[in-house]
Amino acid sequence: MKKHTIIGTAGHIDHGKTALVKALTGIDTDRLKEEKERGITIDIGFAYWKENVTIIDVPGHEKFIRNMVAGVSTIDFFILVIAADDGIMPQTIEHLDILKFFNITDGIVVINKIDMVDDEWLALIQEEIQNLLNKYNFLNLPIIQVSAIKSTNIDKLKVLVEEKIENHDKTAIARPFRLLVDRSFTVKGFGTVVTGTVLSGSLNVGDEIQILPSGFLTKVRGLQEHTSSVKSVHVGDRAAVNLQNIPKDGISRGDVLINPGTLLPTSDFTGLMHSVSSLPIKVKNRCRIRVHIGTAERLGTLLWYEQENIMEPDQYYHVRIKLESPVAAARNDAFLVRLHSPLITLAGGNILEINPPKLKKSTSDWQDYFKKIKSDELLQIAETIIKNENLHPVSIQFLQNKLFEEIEIIISVIKALDNKKKLKSFSLKGSEHYLHNENFNVFTKEIEQFINNYHKKYPHKPGVNLQEIVGGFKIRKIIVEVFEAALKKLISSELITLTQNIYALKDFKLQISKDTDSAKMELLDTFLQAGYESPAPDEIAQLMEISKNEIYSLIKMLIKENKIIQINNVFYLHQDNWDNLLKYLRGHFEKSEEIDISKLKEFVKTSRKFLIPLFEFLDSQDITRRVGNNRQKGNSL
Repeated sequence: MKKHTIIGTAGHIDHGKTALVKALTGIDTDRLKEEKERGITIDIGFAYWKENVTIIDVPGHEKFIRNMVAGVSTIDFFILVIAADDGIMPQTIEHLDILKFFNITDGIVVINKIDMVDDEWLALIQEEIQNLLNKYNFLNLPIIQVSAIKSTNIDKLKVLVEEKIENHDKTAIARPFRLLVDRSFTVKGFGTVVTGTVLSGSLNVGDEIQILPSGFLTKVRGLQEHTSSVKSVHVGDRAAVNLQNIPKDGISRGDVLINPGTLLPTSDFTGLMHSVSSLPIKVKNRCRIRVHIGTAERLGTLLWYEQENIMEPDQYYHVRIKLESPVAAARNDAFLVRLHSPLITLAGGNILEINPPKLKKSTSDWQDYFKKIKSDELLQIAETIIKNENLHPVSIQFLQNKLFEEIEIIISVIKALDNKKKLKSFSLKGSEHYLHNENFNVFTKEIEQFINNYHKKYPHKPGVNLQEIVGGFKIRKIIVEVFEAALKKLISSELITLTQNIYALKDFKLQISKDTDSAKMELLDTFLQAGYESPAPDEIAQLMEISKNEIYSLIKMLIKENKIIQINNVFYLHQDNWDNLLKYLRGHFEKSEEIDISKLKEFVKTSRKFLIPLFEFLDSQDITRRVGNNRQKGNSL
C-alpha cells in the first residue's frame, strides 16, 4: 500500500497560497462564501493531488491562526509561500515558529509573484529568506521562484514536490487508533461525517469508536479516503468517517476519535516548552493563554517552574498548563501557546504527562519530577507515574490512559518492572493493580511506627485493631487492602503479632496497674474456680479493681501462654477445666456413640447460657459433630 502524504501550506495573508494550490492541483480550496467575497482564506481547505496526496491550505491572516494550527498539526512537510513584492512578513515568522513547535522541519520554500518584481529585488528577497531559514535551523530546504497566476515554474515546483514525497521518511506510530477531527458536517442520507488525519493505528467499517473529550460511544458506518469508499484507514491517511447516531453538533473540530478506553481527556498537563525568539510584550508567570493541541483550541493558565517571573525569549521552560475545559491529548503531543490578549504566539512544546500529580514548589521536587518524566525510556516513565501515585494502586488501564500505548506494551512494561522487584501487586475488583515497592515499604514502616506509638499512648491495651489503624491514616484516603497487605508483611517478618484481631509489636509487654505476674495468677485462679461458668471480663475487672482494657490484655497474654481457652468474646475456660472436659468426652464416646445436652449438663453443671455456646465451640473445633439434637465424636477429639 502506497503511503499517504499530507502537505500543508504556510505564509502571510495574500502571498498566494490558495492560488499556488490551485495551480498545482486545479482545486480551489476556498469553499466558504465569505472567502470568495473577501478574497482571503478563513478556514483550512483541502486539495487532493493524485490518489495518495492531500494538500491542506491554511489561512495566513493573524485572526485565523487557530485555523492555521489545526491545519499544520498533522502534516508531513510544508510549502512556505512568500510573496516577492512583500518579502518576509509577520505571519511568515509566526508560521515558521508554529512549524518548528510542531516539529515540522521539512518543506519547500516558494517565492511567489515573481512577475511583480525585477531580478535585483528578487535576489535581495531570496537572500533575506535564506538568512531567516538559517536562523530557524531550517537547513537545506529548496527555494523556488514561481508565479502562480502566470504558471511560471509551476511544473518545476511539481517535480520538487514529487521528489519530496518520494524521499520523505514517514515513521509509523505504533499506538492505538487516533484521528484528529478538523471538519464535521452532515451528508443527506448518511448523517454525520467527520474528516481528519489518522495519527496512529487503524480503523475499520463497523468498529466501535469513542469521541473525546465527550466520551460518546458510536460505530463507524462508512469510511472514505480521497472521496473513495474504503473498508479501513491507517496511520497517516486523510479519512472521512461516517458515524452512527451522532448529531452534527455532537462532534466538532478539536474532538478526537479513539479506540474506546485507550485515552482520557485532560484539563491539566505538564510539558517542556520553548519560547519564541522575539517577545514584543512582558509575559508574566500564571498568565491566561490560548492553547492549541492538534485541531483543538482551549483557554487556560500557564505556569512555569523556573524562578524568573517574566518570560524570556528563546528559552526552555518546564511548565504546567491548566485548561478551562478538557481536551483529548496524549504524551509527546505538540502544543502551541498564544497569549489570550493580545493574540501573539508565545511558545510551543511537547506534553510530558496528562493529569499529572501535584508538585511541590521546592526546586528539587519539580526538577526531579521533570528529569524522570522527560526520559525516552518508557520503563522509567511508567515507573515514575506509578511511584507518583504513592499509595493508590494503579491498573494497566490507568497506565494506558496515561501513556497512550498499545495494551501489550503496557503489560510488557509492568512485567519488566515486576521482574526488577519494583512493584507490589494487588487484586482489586477482578484486575491486577500495582504500587511502587519503595512507597509500599515506607508505608509498612509507618504502620509499624503507628502501632509503636499506640503502645506508648495506651500501654495498658493489648494493641490496636484494623479500623483504628485505618482511621489513623484517613486523611490520605488509602484503601483498606493496602493496610492489610502492609500488616501481613509485618506479621510475616515477625515484627508484629495478630491475636483476636488485635495487632501488637512482637516484643510489646503490657503495663497494668497491678504487678503483671500476680494479676495473671489472680485472673487464672478466677477462671479455674469458675469452672464452666466464667464471669465476663467487665465483671472480673470490678472484682480485681483494674480496667476492662487491662483485663483483656491479661486474657490475651494467658491465651498466648496456652493457659486459658476462649469460647467467645465473654466466655473463657481455664486450661485444666478444658482438659477435664475433653477427658470426659473421650471416656463417654468409648461407651456411647452419642451425647445429648442433658448428659453434658450433668458433667459441667452449668446453665444453657454457657452450655449452648460451649457445644457450638466444640462443634466448630470438630471435637463433636451435631447429629439432630445430639452430638457424635468429632475428628479432632
